Amino acid sequence: MATARLTPETGGLRLDAFLAKSLPGYTRAFLKGLVESGGVRVDGERRAPDFRLRGGERVEADLPDAKAAAPSDDEFESWVLFEDRRLLVLNKPAGLLMHPLGTSWLTRPEAARADAQTNLAALLQVHRPAILRAGTPRCGIVHRLDRQTSGCLAVAKDPETWSALTGAFSAREVHKIYRAIVRGVPKGASRVKAPIGRASGHRKIVVTPFGKSAETAFKVLSRKASAAIVEAEPLTGRTHQIRAHLAFLGHPVAGDPEFDRAAGAPPAPRTMLHARRLSFAHPATGRPAAFAADPPADFAAYWRSL
Repeated sequence: MATARLTPETGGLRLDAFLAKSLPGYTRAFLKGLVESGGVRVDGERRAPDFRLRGGERVEADLPDAKAAAPSDDEFESWVLFEDRRLLVLNKPAGLLMHPLGTSWLTRPEAARADAQTNLAALLQVHRPAILRAGTPRCGIVHRLDRQTSGCLAVAKDPETWSALTGAFSAREVHKIYRAIVRGVPKGASRVKAPIGRASGHRKIVVTPFGKSAETAFKVLSRKASAAIVEAEPLTGRTHQIRAHLAFLGHPVAGDPEFDRAAGAPPAPRTMLHARRLSFAHPATGRPAAFAADPPADFAAYWRSL
């Protein structure tokens, strides 16, 4: 990991546009994701990709070594929780992008391999090429985890499995359980039923009366003086639902670049959210299938540090 230190000479540019102009070796999509994940600071503060620079600020960007970021065969295989001829379930590491931004990779999958940032769509082409040869849509990806979220992720290995799993997600027949380290200590078990959507004129997803219906059940598993580990069960499948609902409760996920503004709290290395468990009917047999992954070392280490 290397830190690029930049200073805009003039103002007016968006932060992501300035980075793309100053760092030609990286795509704008990658740099935008880097800003959103907290890997860029302006005068020491996190900013949104559309933040307008005035000129003269100190811009720092943490840039991964692309060769070091690409996993070896052994490392990729270590992510595998389950595999058969129809289904692959991975324990996705935090920091791994699901796929490039934009749509070019959907019609030309090889575009995912050309992206500046390592992403799962590209890795599946390298480590499981049969998925693409079978004509599986979206390189087998049937659902998403945020880039900084770790944990259980299902991948379809053929078009029939992809259709069955995407249908199960749409019908809310897939059961998901997450773990999160949150700021403050919630009172106890709760259920949030509040619509979420993009804030007017922004990319940020928040609770808003103009959003789509969303419901999440929460349970406190462990407490400390100013933080807690929470189990979250999304009963609907909206983008950023858990993060938005926890922020609505006043207990944002530690390290969340959109919501975590805890002054004086130890900074988290990433968004402390982990997909702990995933269960559904196996597309081939119809039998119940459940998969689990323990939170990774950085999650446990950060909890100990609080």
